[in-house]
Amino acid sequence: MYIVGIDGGGTRTVGILTTETGEHLAQVESGPSNYHVVGEAETRTVLENIISELREKAEIPSVASIRFCLGMAGLGRAEDRKIIGRICDELGMSGNRILTHDAHIALVGGTEKQHGVIVISGTGAIVYGINADGKEARASGWGYLLGDEGSGYDIAIKGLRAVVRAADGRAGSTALTNRILNELKLNAPDELIRWAHAASRGTLAQLSEVVFNTARAADPIAEQIVDDATDELVCAANSVIKQLEFDGTFDVVLSGGNLIHQPMFADKLRHRFAKIQPKAAVQLPKHEPAYGAVLLVQDSF
Repeated sequence: MYIVGIDGGGTRTVGILTTETGEHLAQVESGPSNYHVVGEAETRTVLENIISELREKAEIPSVASIRFCLGMAGLGRAEDRKIIGRICDELGMSGNRILTHDAHIALVGGTEKQHGVIVISGTGAIVYGINADGKEARASGWGYLLGDEGSGYDIAIKGLRAVVRAADGRAGSTALTNRILNELKLNAPDELIRWAHAASRGTLAQLSEVVFNTARAADPIAEQIVDDATDELVCAANSVIKQLEFDGTFDVVLSGGNLIHQPMFADKLRHRFAKIQPKAAVQLPKHEPAYGAVLLVQDSF
């Protein structure tokens, strides 16, 4: 028996093939497979290619000998599970699969446990947790229009707003102005209007790196943006922790590109948790989310 764990995201899709004991046999990566982003047909194509390539690399003739776990944004909702379930049926993944959401597999991969809390800050943001009794809770993750505070998109938008406020004289000057204009190869703040309306959410979110770099250079406005993002993530985490009523110490894993690749940001969260949630063991992920999907299948044996 083999296991395939798939992390199906809006930016990329990662598939891992292992033995039933977790021995790594193959790993492949493809484009986005979130059907809300690319449509059902493209989701099917990406998943089919991922599975085919994994099987080819490991020389596995049939999907019948494979158990699957797919983690994807939205699979906590019944309607999304129905749509992805139908696609899985078409690909031969019928009675041998687990469908769950991306935060779940990220938590399990990050902690190597079936319980704990995960704080994710990437393009979007969400906090998800599950306790030893199997109770689940979440906060944030409402999307860029309604929330996602503390996300890359949120940080970038606040950085752009700081630039235009400074241009108007509605707020103090900031090093973000020159840094963002230089990054985008623009000459003046008014050129941001055309750029921002043409940019995708992912492209906008990438400007969060400029905000982090400017904060490290001690620009007070950029520092405040990062501090506010920290406050928002901690607020969401506190909501989840209170709902789950952990008994004793518990794991909190920091995940997503902003927390993994921006040590300053992760350290700010660690310091806040040390003060207000001293029983939280804060850590970076032990494994990537796709391997968390593998661990979920192992636990189901």
